[in-house]
Amino acid sequence: MRRPAAILIPAAAALACVSFAPSCRPKIRVPGWVMVAPSDSLASFSGEAGWMLTHKEIQALIARDPMVERALDLFLQKAHINPRLETGRVTFHVIGMPAKGESTLQKGLEHAVIQLNQFKDPAALVGALAESFPQEGSLHIQGRDWPLYVILDVETGGTKAHIRAASDEKGQVWIGSLEALTHLAARGSLGALPDATLAAEWISPRAPFQGYLQPEALLSGLGKNLEGSILKDLPRGVSALFWSITPADGQDQPLKFELALAGSPEGINQVTPWLQRLVAAVNAVQAAPGAAPELMQEKRRVGLRCVLTAQQLKLVMEKLGQPWFSFNPSEGGRKA
Repeated sequence: MRRPAAILIPAAAALACVSFAPSCRPKIRVPGWVMVAPSDSLASFSGEAGWMLTHKEIQALIARDPMVERALDLFLQKAHINPRLETGRVTFHVIGMPAKGESTLQKGLEHAVIQLNQFKDPAALVGALAESFPQEGSLHIQGRDWPLYVILDVETGGTKAHIRAASDEKGQVWIGSLEALTHLAARGSLGALPDATLAAEWISPRAPFQGYLQPEALLSGLGKNLEGSILKDLPRGVSALFWSITPADGQDQPLKFELALAGSPEGINQVTPWLQRLVAAVNAVQAAPGAAPELMQEKRRVGLRCVLTAQQLKLVMEKLGQPWFSFNPSEGGRKA
């Protein structure tokens, strides 16, 4: 059985697009994974565990990084996690840029960390982790000490990688290289950054699929890899971009798609034409049932919601440099 691991750098972009009520809309809480995400994350992709851990297209992408795949596979097996019965969330975070010439996470978890949280039986998860892997010290994360467990040590290309898992008593788990986890412990959280929380408030916290992009840092490092993408035309001054996708119950039904961006007032003033070009490109493909896309803008953030067909969603992802997945939870998976 093949299980997933990290995906992000080749997917180093985010997505885009049913309506904001301007002044009377109550404040939406920020998704939980955002509150503890690394503050210097370049990109994140978060999804329901049952989908993320069985989706064949994600598995094929992360299989390009055998060490990462092996680490997560070993963790899931020894922790007795059945992906098809799990209700938690799995999130991949990119926290560093690949070296020149690297188009994927060729050094495994050096550039990424995997976050598992909201699992249905966190006590059992923590117990399985302690029973299955030897403890090796601790890391001070989020204001307290988390036990550190040895997943595996591997040597590739003369470099030894030390893959570890850190967990708190509530069943939140981080998996990554010792270097990446140490980096994580030394930084603040994304949820403490004002622009990040502003944008994250405008995506549905319970949407099955969510993601984040730090546009300026990512564009400065991967600009050449985004040729032909509308993402490279994103105005300067946008410091946080969040998206969410909520599939319909039926396979052929449209998806709800949300996009929220935050940054400087000057940057946000220039985002609306960029969003309009994206919507125009999508509408040129085919008409989607439901209301037209709607836009809401404040001084430091802008949001867009729309209903997309699967074909339109595929186009949006291509425009934003994102690899295509079938986001219908009933498609794409395979038996664990």
